[in-house]
Amino acid sequence: MIWIRADANETIGSGHVMRCLSIADALKRQGQQVCFLTADENAAGLLEARGQAFRVLHTDYRRMEGELEALEELLAGGGFFLADSYFVTAAYLDRVRERLPVGYLDDMGRRDLAADLLIDYNIFAEARLYEGCKAAEFLLGPEYAPLRAEFAGNACETRDRASRVLITTGGGDRYNLAGQLLEKALAHPGTACLEYHVVSGAYNVHLAELKALERRHGNLRIYSNVSDMCGLMRDSDIAVTAGGSTMYELSALGVPMVCFSFVDNQERIVEGFVERGLVGFGGNYLLQGEAMAAEAAEAIALLAGDRELRRTYSRRLRAVVDGRGAMRIARRIVQKSQEGAQSA
Repeated sequence: MIWIRADANETIGSGHVMRCLSIADALKRQGQQVCFLTADENAAGLLEARGQAFRVLHTDYRRMEGELEALEELLAGGGFFLADSYFVTAAYLDRVRERLPVGYLDDMGRRDLAADLLIDYNIFAEARLYEGCKAAEFLLGPEYAPLRAEFAGNACETRDRASRVLITTGGGDRYNLAGQLLEKALAHPGTACLEYHVVSGAYNVHLAELKALERRHGNLRIYSNVSDMCGLMRDSDIAVTAGGSTMYELSALGVPMVCFSFVDNQERIVEGFVERGLVGFGGNYLLQGEAMAAEAAEAIALLAGDRELRRTYSRRLRAVVDGRGAMRIARRIVQKSQEGAQSA
């Protein structure tokens, strides 16, 4: 059994669970059984929608060491344990590792964790970031971005005229950044006439406000519970997105992007893409506050008016992410699981 430990809620969003679901799908294609472990019921809807088996631990997702006693019986049968949470501690992984091999999905350059497999698919991930880390093996860089299978070999077309703009702010949007961005973009002379397609995540508490805005603007559509995110992305001429896994999905499709950050762990991702000349910069909400939306609107206008820039971004992005990272991770997990069984 491959156990995957991840949570989702309105505070942390759905990114941890969504990227792990991509790995789970790849593992199943390798003939593996997969079960998610979650602290509470918040992720149930996402997991049920994908037909994914899971167990609820009825614990606090912020205090993971409190669930160790409950885990010991579950993990007694061996397999592999993949954790994806910023609340994992070194003591937590050490205890789990006494039972079976462990992997950890990292975004923060953590060096304190002893794991059999440490995965960091971010644009900035490189060996020197983990000097002194006690992990046994590393899978680093965008070639390991865990995307769903439909993102491989499915590039979008760069049209002569940009008309469709996709806006996504993640599973939760506590600052209503989508609403702020729309208010500025719909009033900007260079972007007011574009079509806006906004994905409202599963934990967005501002959905009613976005729907009210939709009723006032004929060129705005709000989506909830999107079943074909790949298709929606591929039909877009420009995407405006927060830093995170969505950027790697858009990269695999070659969708030109304007990117922004609103929490600390997004900053390095956005900076890494911007520094490499892969995307337009839409600002940093932690530093700029509401002024960020105006900067993002200017970046949209620039990209919409420059076809060659959109073509350049599209080509460069597809060279960085090929959409096959989930299968690369899955194969290595299977190998680690087999090695663990042989040494038991």
